[in-house]
Amino acid sequence: MKNKIFLLSLLLAAALCSSCATLCGRNGSAGDKAALAAVAAPAAVAAPAVACATEAPAADYLIGPDDVLHVTVEQHPEWSGEFIVHPDGTILMQSLSSPTLNGLSRLGCEIALTTYLNTLIRNPRVSVDIVRYASQYIYVLGEVGRPGKYITAGKDLTLRDAIVLAGLPGHYAAIHRVYVITPSPNRATVSQKVIDLDRVLNRGELTRDVHLNAGDIVYVPKTFWGHIASLISDLTSPVNSIPVARSALAGVP
Repeated sequence: MKNKIFLLSLLLAAALCSSCATLCGRNGSAGDKAALAAVAAPAAVAAPAVACATEAPAADYLIGPDDVLHVTVEQHPEWSGEFIVHPDGTILMQSLSSPTLNGLSRLGCEIALTTYLNTLIRNPRVSVDIVRYASQYIYVLGEVGRPGKYITAGKDLTLRDAIVLAGLPGHYAAIHRVYVITPSPNRATVSQKVIDLDRVLNRGELTRDVHLNAGDIVYVPKTFWGHIASLISDLTSPVNSIPVARSALAGVP
């Protein structure tokens, strides 16, 4: 039975190889387009890992939802503590909602909270530290060593930085056509760029590198041979079945 399955996979691979020259010459493929449609849909974006860039956070980092702030009000411990920023930009202090802090720097938060507390206590002296950076991130998906969600902490990251953070391209990465997808602010539409990552990483042509914005998605597709390898792996796996084979074939451009 295993020999029959293996022969079947070889026959399928041979049939698909006839289109290799055409596919390799395209700037993207039907398989890429199908994968991009799934990746670009905001509800469909899911990543198995969450990591943070290793450099120091940017000094002008702007506060956003899910960030955690440590607020110290001198001589008023009842107003001090760690607070998570809610989706509306407020924090809850003594069961009272603060003014919105979304889009403010650390210094801006200190000024806003001082103004707010001045109506409740006399001459408040407020200091704010950011304990956890969580509101600004990018996704790196596809054929990379560690696909996932990467917190940027407000730093200026480039495509090259993101690929290095994600463990560099995999063996079957189509590095000549890497996609940078930028959702619109309301996430109703997306725009995309196609970058030749080989020129950036392997040839040092840094002028081709691009800067990433918070919320950007980097997608590294598979090569034609990567699809073939996945197909053969699925067909020869112990749980081989017709649905598995059909699913594997659907991903081949």
